[in-house]
Amino acid sequence: MRLIIRKIPGSPAKKKSAPRPMTATQPFGVPAAIRLPATPAIIGNERGVALVMALILGLIGMLMIASLLYMAGTGIWTSGSKNRYQTALEASHGGMNFFTKEIIQRGLAGDTLNTMGNYGGIFTTQISSADFTKKLTMFGNVNDGVYPANNPDATLALIFTVPTPTINVTTTILSTTIGNTGTSVDYLWGGGVPGDGRGIVNPQHIPYLFQTDVQGQRAVNPRERARLSGVYAY
Repeated sequence: MRLIIRKIPGSPAKKKSAPRPMTATQPFGVPAAIRLPATPAIIGNERGVALVMALILGLIGMLMIASLLYMAGTGIWTSGSKNRYQTALEASHGGMNFFTKEIIQRGLAGDTLNTMGNYGGIFTTQISSADFTKKLTMFGNVNDGVYPANNPDATLALIFTVPTPTINVTTTILSTTIGNTGTSVDYLWGGGVPGDGRGIVNPQHIPYLFQTDVQGQRAVNPRERARLSGVYAY
């Protein structure tokens, strides 16, 4: 037995519709929400890192160079200051030796300041000869100046070769202690004779003591100053 199926004329053929796309569904058949493209994350993004690192390294390099320049400049200034002070200090030592061993000794021998001369133009007196003689022969504090440069007795100008500038050394006597002889540590010979005829008495040696101060500094644009104080026994 055969089954014959005939097509009825005028009846349109059914077209097969395209298969519907499959979509994800939530429970109970509700379509799921459509997801949009995700925004790029900020954390972990490496865009611009090279520029930031270059700026940081440049800043560190500039700070290092600035520190080196500052250290070099400070070292040069410190070295120059030490050199100027050392020059003033050596000049002060020389001025003290000249003032005590030349001027004071000549004054005790009877010379006055106005008769000592200027030693080739380097020695200049600042007080009168009478006042200087009083300082040499009067007991006590005879100078009210705080520093030698405030109330000096004399000024010694030490002239050096270029490029070392001229150094002015101001000298003064601050106090005087009267003695009886020179710097000898022995007893005086040829002393007095006692009235009872027992022999010659040799008096104890007591030297003159002069407290002197000196200050050395550049004659022009003084910066560093060297001050010395000492006691000269004559």
